[in-house]
Amino acid sequence: MKKLCVLFVSLLFSTALIAAPLPQPDNTPLATHYRPTLLQRFLTYTTYDSQSDNDQDITPEQIETAQKLYQEIKAFGFPTKLTAHYYIYVEVPSNLDHETATLGFSCHYDTTPDVAGKNIKANVIKKYDGKPIVLKNNHVIDFNSDPYLKQMVGKTVVTSDGTTMLSGDDKAGVSIMVTLLQTLAEHPDKKHGTIQIVITPNEDVGRSADYIEETPYRPDIAFDFDGKVDGEVTVGNFNAERVVYRVTGVNGHQSHAAHNGYKNAWKPACELGAACAKDEWLPNNSDGDKGYAELHHMNMVDGKMSEAELDFRLRSFKQADIESWKNYAQQKADSLATRYGVQIERQVFKQYQNVGENIHPQARPVVEQAFARAGATPNFQVERAGTTASMLMLKLGKGAYTIFTGQNNAHNFTEWLSEEDMYKAYLVALNIVDEMVQVPADTPQIESDLSILHTPGYIYPAAR
Repeated sequence: MKKLCVLFVSLLFSTALIAAPLPQPDNTPLATHYRPTLLQRFLTYTTYDSQSDNDQDITPEQIETAQKLYQEIKAFGFPTKLTAHYYIYVEVPSNLDHETATLGFSCHYDTTPDVAGKNIKANVIKKYDGKPIVLKNNHVIDFNSDPYLKQMVGKTVVTSDGTTMLSGDDKAGVSIMVTLLQTLAEHPDKKHGTIQIVITPNEDVGRSADYIEETPYRPDIAFDFDGKVDGEVTVGNFNAERVVYRVTGVNGHQSHAAHNGYKNAWKPACELGAACAKDEWLPNNSDGDKGYAELHHMNMVDGKMSEAELDFRLRSFKQADIESWKNYAQQKADSLATRYGVQIERQVFKQYQNVGENIHPQARPVVEQAFARAGATPNFQVERAGTTASMLMLKLGKGAYTIFTGQNNAHNFTEWLSEEDMYKAYLVALNIVDEMVQVPADTPQIESDLSILHTPGYIYPAAR
């Protein structure tokens, strides 16, 4: 009996050793070595004019930027692809002797068309002294406009000269990803599973996922590096849909409408609009975890008085709420079409989806461990808006968290970058690579991660 007990204890001890997590390396020395490279890479990328355009499929400036990045990344020796629509895809093959879940990283190289972005002249302020930062054209960055700036005293801050944006959104994320690839290429002994990286165009005009299918980007657990300041992790966002109703009446002379079959389109259209955009559903009555349904605008179709178009914008953290509204609206449309003898047709355009409704269950533990090893505290939050990850989810069906990169005041002349945060985000990326080594390849049931919506005292950040 005693021998059996000893054997049983020995087996338990052996099992515990097998199941125990592997010791993780301290990536701080490695990250410190590449820190100057990371900053210099960012400064170089700010000189790349890469503004997207709402009215162009791709701009010549984006094409030139994509080609430069592709040549730089391809030199690292990993399988790299530049697609027909200028997505850059990189796959880092696993160097492990066991299978793990595939890790995905994403970011975007385009910059917003809303602010001047040509001939950016970055201004590097080392050991920031806490005084107001005065830029050209009377732009000022100080503690009143940017309270977070207080935490940058003694650290490195990067701004534009005030005549343009800085383009930290998302050249900070691109700098982190390319420096990560350089690190892995120059340190082949660093253990990692399969890593897929995609760098997209057109994010700032809402089209970063339009041609994602041109790439093999299909990770099990993914992280988008396009966030703000130290510790921020976006784990949820609005579902977004655009619903367009077209009401088609019958044209004719109104004076003889009783006899010529005339059917007015605007009366039923107005009733439909009023019924489907109730006061309690309007954006100005929406806050926290409450979404909204707005009649955004109404139009004549091609100048025809007999055709009225209603454009609704739907936002909710829960897709079920949007489906409920659509069912309600369709019932109203069918009823009005019958009552007024008009035709009412509907088109639905999905814009982005809430990543929190379809996330890998290991995503949060991976983040928590990677942050802890980087000396960062994760600040999990949701966005009353969309993200690159939410656009990719619409096409790929899997959510991704958005990780901070040091961006501040994006899309603004007073945009600035925290070099400290960009460096820490790079360290987090290295740690995520380590953490994924222990995540098995078998993909468990995808689950919802919306608990943050009900956290007592949680403050929702403003929409971007």
